[in-house]
Amino acid sequence: MLGKKVDRPNPDSVDTVIGKATFLQGTLTSQGSVRIDGRLEGEIIADGDVFIGQEARVVAKVRARHVVVAGELKGDVEATGKLEIASTGVLTGNVKVSQLVVEEGGVLEGSSSFRRQQEGKEGPDRAS
Repeated sequence: MLGKKVDRPNPDSVDTVIGKATFLQGTLTSQGSVRIDGRLEGEIIADGDVFIGQEARVVAKVRARHVVVAGELKGDVEATGKLEIASTGVLTGNVKVSQLVVEEGGVLEGSSSFRRQQEGKEGPDRAS
């Protein structure tokens, strides 16, 4: 589509990083973008993007604008934008997204449903 601005996840623009040596249990809420390189159990709610690094192990429900999985994620994903599963990524759970990209070698074990582009433009719904 010519003239339309493409909204893509940008791993260089991250507000919060959970490092490789970090384990977090509970709810992580961010008004920006989050990168997980360590372990997390619970829930992630971000107005921005969520990046699950190649060595990350996450067991959580994830709600964000865009989600990129390069490591392991067990849990449901709700993204108002795009879900990308990298060639090294494994996602076990159900997904509700506007766009889905699974690179060769990437794994999605679960069901997927797609939302209309205008649905949820304001970011993830914070009510459970």
